Amino acid sequence: MPRENQKRGRRATDKVKKEETKRKRDEAPEDSTAKRLKPSADEAITVGADYIPLDTEESNQNENQDEAPAQDDMPFYGLLDSEEQEYFSRANEMLELNQFQDAEERRLFVDSVFREARGKELKIACSQSCSRLMEKLISVSDVSQLRRLFSKFIGHFLTLVQHRFASHCCERLFISAAPGVSQKISKSKPRKDDNDREEEDDEPEPELSLAEMFMQVVEELQGNWGYLLTERFASHTIRVLLLVLAGEPIDVSSNDSVVASRKKERLGVVGGETQEANPVAEKTSVPESFETTLKKVMQDMVSVLDDTYLRALATHPVGNPVLQVLVKLELSHFGKSSAKQSNSIIKRLIPDENFEEDSESARFIRGLLYDPVGSRLLETMVRWMPGKLFKSLYKNYLREQMSSLARNQTAGYVVLRVLERLGKDDLQAVVEQIAPKIPGLIERSRTIVPKVLIERCLARGVDTKPLAKALGDSYDSDPTRRIEQMLRLETATADNGKPDSADNGPVSDLNPSTKAAEKLHGSLLAQTILTAPGALSELVFSSLLALSPEVLLSICKDPTASRVVQQALTSPASTPQFRRQFITRFTGHLNELALDSSGSHVVDALWPATKDIYFVKERMAQELATNELALRDSFVGRAVWRNWAMDLYKRRRGEWAAKAKGRDTSSNDSGEKPKSRIEMARARFAKQNEPSTGANAVAAKQ
Repeated sequence: MPRENQKRGRRATDKVKKEETKRKRDEAPEDSTAKRLKPSADEAITVGADYIPLDTEESNQNENQDEAPAQDDMPFYGLLDSEEQEYFSRANEMLELNQFQDAEERRLFVDSVFREARGKELKIACSQSCSRLMEKLISVSDVSQLRRLFSKFIGHFLTLVQHRFASHCCERLFISAAPGVSQKISKSKPRKDDNDREEEDDEPEPELSLAEMFMQVVEELQGNWGYLLTERFASHTIRVLLLVLAGEPIDVSSNDSVVASRKKERLGVVGGETQEANPVAEKTSVPESFETTLKKVMQDMVSVLDDTYLRALATHPVGNPVLQVLVKLELSHFGKSSAKQSNSIIKRLIPDENFEEDSESARFIRGLLYDPVGSRLLETMVRWMPGKLFKSLYKNYLREQMSSLARNQTAGYVVLRVLERLGKDDLQAVVEQIAPKIPGLIERSRTIVPKVLIERCLARGVDTKPLAKALGDSYDSDPTRRIEQMLRLETATADNGKPDSADNGPVSDLNPSTKAAEKLHGSLLAQTILTAPGALSELVFSSLLALSPEVLLSICKDPTASRVVQQALTSPASTPQFRRQFITRFTGHLNELALDSSGSHVVDALWPATKDIYFVKERMAQELATNELALRDSFVGRAVWRNWAMDLYKRRRGEWAAKAKGRDTSSNDSGEKPKSRIEMARARFAKQNEPSTGANAVAAKQ
């Protein structure tokens, strides 16, 4: 018999098995496997639960809330070909390098890129590699270019704000266009060259103003606010849109900004500044129609959620920042009287103003205090809520547990916002309550609470002696060891030569980021202590005087710790006796410090510190003059040479002396050369020989 035609090998056998398995699966009945059902509303919501997740069946069946469109229904605008991607990549590199001769050359380059991108704006915005170029182009565009690009995006914003890359372009477009919403459209076209006019004749000028375009964006997004609040990419764009409609400042570079997260990518340098270096830092004037539109948008956003799910939004990682913006705008933009309305956001979150133990408001606040996400909303509420509501919250709920809240890593930030609003009497009581707990806070590197306590005591005029005693007990009694522990220096060693393990274990066990953060917070605490006169600042002043020259130089060269030395030299709390003893320790080391990036700032601080010690300042200037060549060859050294006015010291010693003593009222800041004595005499002589004017001239004629 002939042999059956079979393929040899393991791969052929595996292929046959896969085909048999596929055939069995296709022949199986459709109802062979039961589908997993979602839990019912009764099963998903437990009685007495503080928070309800947003993805339950009831929230999806809310008749007022629209469902998010499926991902497959999102329109696709096409891809750039290889030549286009190469061109826009080169344009991106040129903007990164910023090697243009002047602003006009860069403007012409931006115009040429926009002409090349004509008809491809949506493709570029949705491109992973070229969307960064679009953001940079928007940042350097003028109002006319922004209006043209804005008009290309109109009709597609519902899709773009949900796109991973285009959403950032929309955010940058809103921020850049915000200052121009109050400008009216100029009917007269700007003058251009003949070539530019011929190239732009085929693209008409948009008829809508920027304000009308923003209103068009709101109309496109209308009816979709419910799911956009918690959409991963649309939420940050929605926050920017709300702030633009309110005319509020938009700062995406701040660490505590609710506009952008800390993980937001920082783009390269454009125009010598970072993309986020020029935010809308001040309030902008907006049309009156924005006020009505903003109120309607805010009502539509929260009306799709009932009170239970609105509180659940407080702990949602994506929805929480949007809720923070809504609460802030409601209480600051529309006035704190709006909190009394029954349908206001703050009233729906906190219905009971008495904050009784088992009340709904007390349970909600208790859950937010210890939640990493919800505590940020509580900070916003404490900062902006009406005074009557804050007093009720503090007296009935927070006052008795301020010390325990200050020890918690999450609730401690809410304590900081509470301290900012307390009066003198309440603040004094809080100081007495928290002061015994400060050694424990310092041991766990929770220095932010003592720092803010000192700042508020100075602002309210509260006695800081309890804080001075508590901080003295928190560190070593030896002045040298005290400053080393405070600044978290690696040189801090115990008497037996081992690393100091009093605070958070041995220094070597800490990772670099944690160690850098602890050094920063310790430096900030020491700088704040130096602003308080009396026993509190004496803790740091005495420690600085006890340092050896080697340790002092190492501190001056440390980027974080050197700021404490600068603060000690320039603080109003530093006495002349301290400065006379401390300043002389730098003589003989000025050249070494002036050539260091951190130490040069200390040398700059010595100029105002020696304002009443002229002979010491003159001795230091002579030391700098002997090292002129080394200073001029260094970038930071040239800055020190300029700040100490060493050119004036070498050429006109008398004028430098007057400036050093603070007697030179007409300083050389304007860059003009001061007049010599002969020039001043000539000016007086010319003034005496001027013809008489006014009443004397009339009398002379008579």
